[in-house]
Amino acid sequence: MNFQFQPAGGVPSARPNLASRKRLRLGLLAVVFILAGVAYWQYLQRLMHGPASHQVATVAAASAKAATATETVVKTTTATGVATAAASTATPVPAKTQSPSSLKQAADAGVMAVATYLVESVKSHTVAAQPQVAPVSPPAVKSAPVAAPAVPKPAPYVVAQPTATRPTLVHTPEERLRMAGAEAMEQMLGKAGKYPDAYGFGASDLFKQATLGDPIPVYTIEETARANYKSGQPLRPLLKPAKEWVFPVLAGSHVCCMVSVSREGEDYLPGNSSKALALAWNKISKMWPATEGYHPQLVVNPAIPGHYFTIPELPTPNITDTVQMTLLHPSLSPADVILASWR
Repeated sequence: MNFQFQPAGGVPSARPNLASRKRLRLGLLAVVFILAGVAYWQYLQRLMHGPASHQVATVAAASAKAATATETVVKTTTATGVATAAASTATPVPAKTQSPSSLKQAADAGVMAVATYLVESVKSHTVAAQPQVAPVSPPAVKSAPVAAPAVPKPAPYVVAQPTATRPTLVHTPEERLRMAGAEAMEQMLGKAGKYPDAYGFGASDLFKQATLGDPIPVYTIEETARANYKSGQPLRPLLKPAKEWVFPVLAGSHVCCMVSVSREGEDYLPGNSSKALALAWNKISKMWPATEGYHPQLVVNPAIPGHYFTIPELPTPNITDTVQMTLLHPSLSPADVILASWR
């Protein structure tokens, strides 16, 4: 029987190598499970976000490669360990045999290489699996012209102006008298358009050229003065306004017609027209013109129709009916005779 003796401290025991291999297997299995979990998680993400059969296959292949490499490393490591144990038991191990720390470093380097290979494979396949989509710019949308919203125009703010009271037109008595004379002339011209001869217009007279002369006041003598009158008494102090006027209507330079205006209260009323009075006044003015200092006065008796006249500048007081002036040889009447006839 042959006995072999091993010097103390010469050959390391095989039990520590078995423990190292066990830890290496557990580490590799943990890496495989981690990689399998990552591959499964990627598979679930592709199922949720789109088809990824190519990527899943790639990851599965990478996992298979990792498993194969792991098995290879394990087998290699196991065989190396067995061979080392057999050699150690068969023959003496030289002094420079690998220590357990060097084996551990080799196993860790193998694990890191496998992990790096798996990670790079997964990255490359993931990038290759994603389709390169060119950025698409959104189509230019032609914005239709937007009509501005109709803004209602504010109603114009009109300030109510206070109603201005019209000023009362105040006319003097002379103005109102003139206005009444113009109205009387218009009325007369309206009638003269049909009968021009009846109102003193000749064939050559034009209505548009007719003008209104100055008013001629009409006087009267009161009844008491008439009753007390004495022969030769001057008449001028006895003449009183009769609230009546006559306006000569002139066609050119001669009087065609006379229109009358009367006063009642504060009103001036247009009255009748007279061609005969106009003819008598033409003769009176011709016989006793104002250029010689004469101022004929018209006189009326309210109880007797018609007009009379007097020439105050004559030495003998006189009152004559205007009808006398239509005669071929007119003459003046004494004042006492006419006033006696009015009693």
